[in-house]
Amino acid sequence: MGTRLLILNADPVFRDKELAIFEAMEGVDTRIVRTLSEAVSFLLAENFDAFVVEGESKLALEQATNVRQHFPSLKIICLVSDRGEAEVAALAAQQEITLILSEQSKRRMERLLKSFVRSLGRQAGTAAEGIDPCHSLIGNLNQFSAAEILQMSCLSQRSGRFTFKSGRGSSEIYLHHGSIRHGVFGSLQGEAAVAEIFRWRQGRFYFEEGIISQVETVDRPWAHLLIDNLQKFDETLELVGVPPEQSQESQS
Repeated sequence: MGTRLLILNADPVFRDKELAIFEAMEGVDTRIVRTLSEAVSFLLAENFDAFVVEGESKLALEQATNVRQHFPSLKIICLVSDRGEAEVAALAAQQEITLILSEQSKRRMERLLKSFVRSLGRQAGTAAEGIDPCHSLIGNLNQFSAAEILQMSCLSQRSGRFTFKSGRGSSEIYLHHGSIRHGVFGSLQGEAAVAEIFRWRQGRFYFEEGIISQVETVDRPWAHLLIDNLQKFDETLELVGVPPEQSQESQS
């Protein structure tokens, strides 16, 4: 399998030399996105070896730092058009984000980017058996609902363990090749535990790739679980007099 790069470039008509260099590399697959939200959605749904942000240094680093909060082990570089202030470089070092100034000769840029891609291959070779640390996820439930997170992860055929933490406690959902296999929250197991997690609107989550449950308490397709629980949630909102769209606004 080749190296996969997700590249955030906000300009739909601008084709820069860095992108051309990546595309000319053998075994490198690139996907271009135009917005930060689109980038996060792709990173949740698919596996990428690295995330590349292009643009002005302050904005590029802000976007890269936002992604770092959700993907703590993902390799990230910013191809910036200006050197920026000293604080920018300091923050990049703190977040383990590489800054590369794009105003360089094509030959030097080729050397830098090829070296970066080679480092991804070395990093992949050090992953522990059954777990790929590059693809671990973390985030807040006030940014992405549990339903959205699970839907994207199931569509991308992920296998591993989600841990959700909130004031109500800690819960776990296990996926196996894109199917919800097992859920547990306190004394609840199976669909009851999954339904409880779908109700949470505050808290944090993280995903560990490759951790498989030997227990199977859920046997329905994830789409059925999602539809049933969203319908129940909307019915509960109507019962207490809160329109579903108002609830969605309060979460944003």
